[in-house]
Amino acid sequence: MTVPVDGVDRLIHFADERIAQLNLSKEEVARRGGPARDTLTKIRGRRDQQTPMVGTLLRLDAALGWQPGSAAVTLLGGQPLSLTARSRAVTRPKKHALQPMGEREIMQRLAAQLYDEIARLEGDRDAVDARIQRLRTIYHSFLAELTVDEDLAAEYSAADNPSSVAG
Repeated sequence: MTVPVDGVDRLIHFADERIAQLNLSKEEVARRGGPARDTLTKIRGRRDQQTPMVGTLLRLDAALGWQPGSAAVTLLGGQPLSLTARSRAVTRPKKHALQPMGEREIMQRLAAQLYDEIARLEGDRDAVDARIQRLRTIYHSFLAELTVDEDLAAEYSAADNPSSVAG
């Protein structure tokens, strides 16, 4: 299955994947502090759904063991980070508890993803510009093939009908 690029469908994809990974039921997600079962059903059922409320996203983060802000990052096309992934990435003594991702770090991650998306789109634009240039070259070649060279046509006419030239 292809992963949606962004939006609610992407969030649902990763949430379902995580729920399956943790072997949780929808009721267990709600008991763990996540959104209520009917909230998840509503999000899944509405294809015109706008972005879920911030509280819903944060409850989903908590229930699925994601870093706070991961659900929001996933909506924008990023990947959720689990609490364990962060603890492995940061070397600190085991006696210190994991610290949730702060607002500044969430904003930095979102800004970095936005920057990467802009760069990707600029690359796409450059590829489209190059393709347009190739198509213009083909267009001009095509027009040149369709254009009748009057002098050349007259020469061929004269060669086919020598009496008109001598007369």
